[in-house]
Amino acid sequence: MPSKIKGLLGSCLVIPCSYDYDQYPPKRPDCVVWYQDVSRGYPIVYDNWNRNDVLDIFKGRTRVYSSSHHRTCSLLIDPVTLADHSQKLYPWVDPENVGWRTYPFDTTVTVEVVTADPPVIEIFGNTVVGQSVTVQCSVYHTCPTYPPSLRLNIPLRNERLTHSRLSDGRSKTMVTTTLFIEKEYQTVECYVEHRGGRSASASRTLTSQSISGLTVSSASYEFLEGDPNKVTCTVSYTCYRNIPTVTWNYGNMPASSDTSKLSGGAQWRTVSTLTFTASANDDGRSLICYARFPGGETKEASITLRVK
Repeated sequence: MPSKIKGLLGSCLVIPCSYDYDQYPPKRPDCVVWYQDVSRGYPIVYDNWNRNDVLDIFKGRTRVYSSSHHRTCSLLIDPVTLADHSQKLYPWVDPENVGWRTYPFDTTVTVEVVTADPPVIEIFGNTVVGQSVTVQCSVYHTCPTYPPSLRLNIPLRNERLTHSRLSDGRSKTMVTTTLFIEKEYQTVECYVEHRGGRSASASRTLTSQSISGLTVSSASYEFLEGDPNKVTCTVSYTCYRNIPTVTWNYGNMPASSDTSKLSGGAQWRTVSTLTFTASANDDGRSLICYARFPGGETKEASITLRVK
């Protein structure tokens, strides 16, 4: 049993408790009583056999999860109130037959009443537009009997919800999912709601890289003097907001541009088609395509002209 434990105001609290013995076993191991630790007397927090003797501040709010097989004596407080703050409590197994000389149940736990903490968001993987990452949202609590619910603002893919108990008396509830990154800036929000309606939230903004590529192509890389040919410059990228401006070093020749989204992902493509008419002086020169992105980045690709 932990020496200290936090309880969420308005929600529930389970104080984990277990016991063991190697002699003088209790006659009634299912009879577990919880007391308030004070200098005098034995104020009762929970006693299923003497319910009228339970302190007024705990009446109707406490329950024990006991098992003679697993030797447990855990206490549930539901709901947690401000009156529980700084309460120092301890259990006793079969108090009518097990006295303090036989086995002193002198281990106590102090309750701290708290407000809801925000959940924790973690991202695993490379944050690149067009790729997937793993998103985890977790929350720590002290009421495994009624675990909180978690909700994300993103589509759930391959989602998995897990509950685990920790050695310090806390429990952890976590949802894991896969996020496909479609844009450079994306906010992940996670909401937690505890028993009793207490809630909290957290958010995390992903700043992802945008990959781009640039190629120049033509049906033939040999050009006849005076004969118009179509030359294309294809720019591939992963953010619509990054639509580039495509220009050529032969700016006096006609060109057209078209932008489209490729199916099955976050990939975009801008194609500039240049109608190029070669002259004898162009032989051996470079035909260059420039792609200038909104952020100021410029990429270029070229081919060497062969004119007949």
